[in-house]
Amino acid sequence: MGGGVRIKDVAKAAGVAVGTVSRVLNNHATVTESIRRKVESAILATGYELDLTAQSMRGQRSRLVACAIRDFDIPRFATFIKEAENVLRENGYTLLLSSTTNRPEVELALLRTFERRKVDGVMMTISDEAHSGVLSALGAAKMPVLLIDRDRIETTDRVTADHRLGAKLATDHLLGLGHRRIGILVGDANAFPSRARLEGFGAAYAEAGLEPDLQFVRRKVLTSEDAFRETVSLMSSPTPPTALFVAAMDMLGGSLRALRTLRRGVGSELSIVAGSDSELAELHTPSITAVAWDLAEMGRHAATLLLERMRGEAPASHRCLVLPTKLIIRDSCRPPDAGRSA
Repeated sequence: MGGGVRIKDVAKAAGVAVGTVSRVLNNHATVTESIRRKVESAILATGYELDLTAQSMRGQRSRLVACAIRDFDIPRFATFIKEAENVLRENGYTLLLSSTTNRPEVELALLRTFERRKVDGVMMTISDEAHSGVLSALGAAKMPVLLIDRDRIETTDRVTADHRLGAKLATDHLLGLGHRRIGILVGDANAFPSRARLEGFGAAYAEAGLEPDLQFVRRKVLTSEDAFRETVSLMSSPTPPTALFVAAMDMLGGSLRALRTLRRGVGSELSIVAGSDSELAELHTPSITAVAWDLAEMGRHAATLLLERMRGEAPASHRCLVLPTKLIIRDSCRPPDAGRSA
């Protein structure tokens, strides 16, 4: 039916009055959720096209949701976006995707742009959960904002994974094999995932009555090149680690490239655990032990929580949903060489 569809066609398909369709389009508070969903389904079925420019000028819904993530170089994050988009599309929304480049000034600019575009909601990551400017902008945002994998800002809904548990499980596994010199690569501890992984790493050592060697803790590993450089640095020290926890998300490739360059065998010379499971971890020879969580489920939950907030169905207090993590044990970890000190 396409562009010839009129509002009365939507009303007929939904079995409601034209005025009811208008109230749904105007996001009127008196519309019940069952009627709203019936009308929205009719809009999708008939192909009725909203005049989004005029609608935005009147302050009405744009049917747009924005998603801003650190960068587009994290392949596994595509799973999150795909599932979130599926949920949003089924509910009549279009997803806009952007990159924050992990900089507060870009995050602030994007929030301003999203407000000008009158998007109905935002899902995003932020680089620093203590940044005063970003905190102020989130508090003043005119649309609901859901934070992805962040936990400290209680004025928004959040969806996270239990990275502390994942890191503790990984470190427990290595310590249990007899490793004591364990290197860890993490991202920026100003953000929840790296901060939680460091906490889990330290908790495993403390529970074992041991102290980690801080020279083996490498922070702000944000790119594959960072992972390559820090792995080379660690393995070139006079007493290198016997195990490496590549905790930063999707940095495994950089570390493996460094080990290949140095001709260090995975498993035979260095045990290794990946902070996020991937096809690379599974298909590498030997296969790589990895921390895993369900990014598809995270995407579905994020979109659902945001939809509830946009529709006024959410509770007044903001929610934080934490997904479980687990350790998938494969072939990359062995006890340290008998000929070397652990």
